[in-house]
Amino acid sequence: MNAVTTGGLLWAFQQADLQGKVIVVLLCVGSALTWTLMLSKWQQFRRARKTGSAFLLQFRRERDPLHLFINGYQLPECPLYNIYRLGAEEVSSRFGNGAKKKTGQQPALFTTDAGVAVAETGVVNLDTLRNVLGRAIDTEVLQLEQHVSWLGTAVQGGPFLGLLGSAWGVMSVFAQMGIYGTVRLGAVAPGISAALLATVVGLLVAVPSLFGYNWVAQSIRHQTMELENFADEFLSAVEHNYTT
Repeated sequence: MNAVTTGGLLWAFQQADLQGKVIVVLLCVGSALTWTLMLSKWQQFRRARKTGSAFLLQFRRERDPLHLFINGYQLPECPLYNIYRLGAEEVSSRFGNGAKKKTGQQPALFTTDAGVAVAETGVVNLDTLRNVLGRAIDTEVLQLEQHVSWLGTAVQGGPFLGLLGSAWGVMSVFAQMGIYGTVRLGAVAPGISAALLATVVGLLVAVPSLFGYNWVAQSIRHQTMELENFADEFLSAVEHNYTT
């Protein structure tokens, strides 16, 4: 077997000029980064689902929505817990960090159309609590979306960078043909093979990134819905338990 059939992609890479090799190396580095990102996102979503299930099990065991907060329960790697913590801090700050709750005194419930001073101690403002939970959800979603734009860049930029390498390689081949005045297949085949290598590598970067990007986007939407549903559940629990 000759060098072409035995060497494959490595042989084509060896035939490329410096510019073509640089482009192929950049695409390979980009491919490694995208696979690393997809793996890290898979681990992040898996951890969020696992810790979320454990937290919801603990949260729903008690009628009092502040029970876990008052007893020092912590699960910082769980997005649901982080939302719960900020909401519980907002509620408990209205009546002395749960002191009134422990002594059996229920704080009053307040909405914006009730005409009661918001700063009054022992008053839970549902609108303020809703805003706090909304900001907490936004923070967690930003964490989930971190570095996802890299996948989008790989999907859109990979084929174009590969096309640039191919165009550059074909241009070099035609330049060599003009210099040496030969059109023999054996003379131009290595250059054409090296030029097409960039397109192949670009597609190998873009296609997995496309599937990965769609999967990550769907997972983020699913996680966001879970966060919003829990925020509504917590808000309803506060309204039910802390209404006089």
